[in-house]
Amino acid sequence: MIQLNTDFTLLNRFFGISPSKIHQYANMNFEEIMKAEAEQGNAKAKNYEEILSDPDKILEIFKLTNVDNKLVILQNMSEHDLDELLPLLTNEQLALGLQFFNDEKLLTMTSELPIEELVGMIFETFTITDVLKLMSDSSMDKFILEPDVERKYCQTYFEGLEQSILENIMVKSLGEDYKGKTKDEYLDKLEEMDDGDYNNFLITVERRHKMEMITSITKQDEELLTLFKPDDLIKPMTLIMKEDKIKMLQGLDKEFLTPMVQELPMDLTQITLTQIDPNDFAEVIARDFQNILSEVVLFSSK
Repeated sequence: MIQLNTDFTLLNRFFGISPSKIHQYANMNFEEIMKAEAEQGNAKAKNYEEILSDPDKILEIFKLTNVDNKLVILQNMSEHDLDELLPLLTNEQLALGLQFFNDEKLLTMTSELPIEELVGMIFETFTITDVLKLMSDSSMDKFILEPDVERKYCQTYFEGLEQSILENIMVKSLGEDYKGKTKDEYLDKLEEMDDGDYNNFLITVERRHKMEMITSITKQDEELLTLFKPDDLIKPMTLIMKEDKIKMLQGLDKEFLTPMVQELPMDLTQITLTQIDPNDFAEVIARDFQNILSEVVLFSSK
């Protein structure tokens, strides 16, 4: 049974209908009651549509500052209706709805974000090193071998190394014959390699140097960060608390945050929406949901 937290029944309070008469109307719907009352000279009943289309009156009548009252009205709305209301919440309020998801679901939804949004969010909190530390060797190799990762980016990294470090890389990857050469000789050798040999060389580079190389590549062209796979990007999030995950997601634009909350079951979406500003709620109800109000008024009186 629908029940609002009001001082007395709404039919009695706002339409002057006595409890005894309400009992007589037990089998009538709201419109039938209003019509019957209007025919008996009840001016408020005659103008009920005007009352239920006035946001200020709705705010007062239904005591929309009361969370329980908002919930009663929300429970009479369809899933589509609830989805339409979600954009009225602030990012912080929407993020509170994310508390109902477990960590695994939060990570899954995060991984499904558009890659540009995901990259922007991840690197507001984490560094490239945080991501690379948890990235597998195979994922690093796939990144380095992406067609958009041009040789010039890798060559720039090698050019910036000290001779001793470059020598160590060349010897470990190509053998002892490359020991004791000058930095220019090493760079010339790399320049002379065809693409196949060059790519094979890049894959053999030790992990620590590979991480440095990828860091250098992405600094030269930040758009290349979008080549990372979502599952790799979100790995640092697995190491932080749920509250911190939600804090990260709160910074997303509403167009990405709202669909996440829409994945909640209806009852939890309704609870999330009880945070809605009472004035905003009254405006929307007056415009789009008078039919729901009439049902709430009727059943709160039974």
